[in-house]
Amino acid sequence: MAIKTAVIGCGRTANDLHAPVLEKHPEFEVVAICDVNTEALDKYSQRFPNAKKYTDYHTMLDSKDFDFAIVLTFSYTHTAIALDFIRAGKNVLITKPWAITTDEADWIITEAEKHNVIVMPFIPCHDGADVVKLKEVIASGAIGKVFRVYRAQMTFGKRSDWQTLKAYAGGYLNNWGPHIVEQAMCLVGEKFKTVYAHKRQIINPGDADDMFCSMMTTESGVIVQVDHNIISDYLPNWVVQGDKGTIYVKGNQMEIHEISYPEADDPTVYRSTTETKKTNITLEGKIFGDHYSIYTMIADTLKGKPYIVSLDYARHLTEIMQAIHASADEGKLVVL
Repeated sequence: MAIKTAVIGCGRTANDLHAPVLEKHPEFEVVAICDVNTEALDKYSQRFPNAKKYTDYHTMLDSKDFDFAIVLTFSYTHTAIALDFIRAGKNVLITKPWAITTDEADWIITEAEKHNVIVMPFIPCHDGADVVKLKEVIASGAIGKVFRVYRAQMTFGKRSDWQTLKAYAGGYLNNWGPHIVEQAMCLVGEKFKTVYAHKRQIINPGDADDMFCSMMTTESGVIVQVDHNIISDYLPNWVVQGDKGTIYVKGNQMEIHEISYPEADDPTVYRSTTETKKTNITLEGKIFGDHYSIYTMIADTLKGKPYIVSLDYARHLTEIMQAIHASADEGKLVVL
């Protein structure tokens, strides 16, 4: 039997990312949709003509027609809306950022446990093709012990919607941080301990950041740099450095440099001679995640299997994001 599903928020994300899967995935049946914008609601209704339409999600909370809610609204509303559905006994998928602060994350975790419901932060890039292959290469020992990870997403282009406004929790840190900071977390596989960051508003209107750069360290001392910039598209997306080589990723192209050192150093020369083995790989799969497979995993979670990440893991992501904001806003090193 298909999972009876409600979608709250019928904007671009709902249409471009979620609807194409929900329309064809046999595990889900969209029976209710909600948006305060009636034009957006009517447009979404064309994709799900049998779904009941709502303009106020509060009127949905007592409905017995569904038990799974997908929250795709403005970022600043995610926690309040999710909490209301959780308290109504509904399982919830929350788009990024699932929480803006650790206080919000703690409220969600506490209420989910209290009401015995499943809460899933939506993290589609967690098992992206780049992360999967990077983990495989690192595990092989090809580049030795990793000491530094650089992850960046670069593009050209302005936007002028609500994502440019702080009042809506807009900005590129809140928008892209949950993707690329989380991927770095996933790759290093340990908690972060220090954060130092900058944010800027370069070309977008509004008052929110349109670029950020952050430097973190993990518990074991791995250096992690995560950047987003909308005025460049040339830099690599990943540079992963180990004591025996480096991995570069740009788009779906990966280049692995394995370095061989001589058995003994010669103190009479400037530096030792090395040999470099280069391997080029075209990544298979989707860089930003396969949404159909992700929804299959979500269905499995609703049937009792563990979700791809724990809520404690998601809380640490929120803690890092909050620290990036604090470091950039206050000009200080944040120790977690």
